[in-house]
Amino acid sequence: MNKWLKVTLVFLLAFSVLAACSKENNAKSEDEPTKSPSSTGNESGTGGDEKDKLAFPLAETAELDILAFKASSSKVNDYNEYELYKNLEKETNVHINWTLVDEMSKMEKLNLIFSSGEYPDAIYGSMVGGIDLSNWANQGLLLPLNELIEKHAPNLTKLFEEYPEYKKAITHADGNIYALPKAVDAPFYRAPDTMWINKKWLDAVGRAVPTTTDELYEALKAFQGKDLNGNGKKDEIPMSFMFNSNWIGGNSLANSFGIMDHQWNHSYIKDGKVLFAPQQEGYKDYVRYMNKLYSEGLLDQEMITQTSAIYHAKLQNEVPILGVASYPIASTLTNGDEYVPLLGLKGPNGDFGWKQENPGIWSGAFMMTSSNKNPEITMKWVDTHYDFEMSLEIQEGPVGIGLKKLADGTYEDMPTPDGMDNMTFNFSLAPGFNAPNIIPSKNYSDGIFITPREKEELAAYTLKEPLLTLQGLNTLLIYEADDYEALSVFEDMNGPNGYVNSSFADFLMKGLTDEKWEKHLEQLKKLGVDTFLEIHSKYQLK
Repeated sequence: MNKWLKVTLVFLLAFSVLAACSKENNAKSEDEPTKSPSSTGNESGTGGDEKDKLAFPLAETAELDILAFKASSSKVNDYNEYELYKNLEKETNVHINWTLVDEMSKMEKLNLIFSSGEYPDAIYGSMVGGIDLSNWANQGLLLPLNELIEKHAPNLTKLFEEYPEYKKAITHADGNIYALPKAVDAPFYRAPDTMWINKKWLDAVGRAVPTTTDELYEALKAFQGKDLNGNGKKDEIPMSFMFNSNWIGGNSLANSFGIMDHQWNHSYIKDGKVLFAPQQEGYKDYVRYMNKLYSEGLLDQEMITQTSAIYHAKLQNEVPILGVASYPIASTLTNGDEYVPLLGLKGPNGDFGWKQENPGIWSGAFMMTSSNKNPEITMKWVDTHYDFEMSLEIQEGPVGIGLKKLADGTYEDMPTPDGMDNMTFNFSLAPGFNAPNIIPSKNYSDGIFITPREKEELAAYTLKEPLLTLQGLNTLLIYEADDYEALSVFEDMNGPNGYVNSSFADFLMKGLTDEKWEKHLEQLKKLGVDTFLEIHSKYQLK
């Protein structure tokens, strides 16, 4: 399995990534960003003295204090242990004093730092955006980066010219940029979840691959109670997925009922309006269908309560026990070659489709604090991360160790050493997801670096792409701070433990009467759904 994407799935979304220093002997075509970190540091043309002062490697060593957030699975204690950063220090003469913090303690650590009045020079790999980033910027805790990017970040500037959506995604309402991006602009991020059905089981019960929700029900009924995996046990589960998950959940079945139930905000855009899925008539039909599956034992009875670890154990049981499952690729499932895609089922009114996500672009990958005394050097140093090869190296490790560069300019993963799993190998070489870098869309369209796993995901995405008929909210838009503050009160409605999730669980297990539906709509009104939609509409419908 591709190291980075496996890391991303361990985080649920969290999703792995790229950036590192480049090699002077690697030829680059003229249309690629500046390669060597030893290039002139005076992109602004403000004079020879400044040019010499900022040229890498610096004449005198500069030191930066950087707070970085590492993956929970990483055992590294100092990024300076990585060959990647040892090489970067030699080529820049910038020494980093790293403070590494487990990403699970991210907000606790950041709030503590910003309330203490003593800040590091920069924050690396936090991926924090929205109201928190806006608040820190408005309080003057973060430096605006626009001019620094223009003068000292040729790699990033060129990427912004080629892909203006990256710059737009990190530009605040005041026109300033306070945090640099991370992007893994792979097509499959737009529809990462895939439903799979066991074709061998279908053949055994004499049924074709379902094309409608009714046919899915009949197939699951045919699976029920049969020893289809041949192990002599009644351990088969007709259908299972992770509740409250965008990547391995079952939300895309909602499209068969004319709505799109996006797990993070339960909202979508249709006919020029922002709609809240749990308010729509189609939602009522959707949850009643799911209750039918659950009440008849066709849907995993542990679905609401099972952890990710339990679900993954079912996916990878010694023998197949799941008739239908949700996962980005089939090869992760036990006997994955027995499974075929189950996509775009037509519902009772002929509706079909698939849940659409935003592209793989994140803000908050790198921020400079107001305590930074060397912002020009800091920007020039972090701009090395936006060289394409560096981005790959931060994902997979240095060329020659984690990556192999071929004569045609493409790349391959180096094999994982015997006795070491992919994730451990990845973290022994590079930070993975928690780092600033960009893998642009042309990497995938031109086939520059695509792992076997990504090829599977691209193949699945090709099948889903025609089904992406409804538009989700654009989470890359940056709202005004006051509106972020106003939206924060809707955690009770939309949060992981909020009303929408708890009511779905109730409807799933206990059913939904007309009376309960009317009370449900009243409760959404009390929780302020109209204000919620009004705020989002102000930005989403421009």
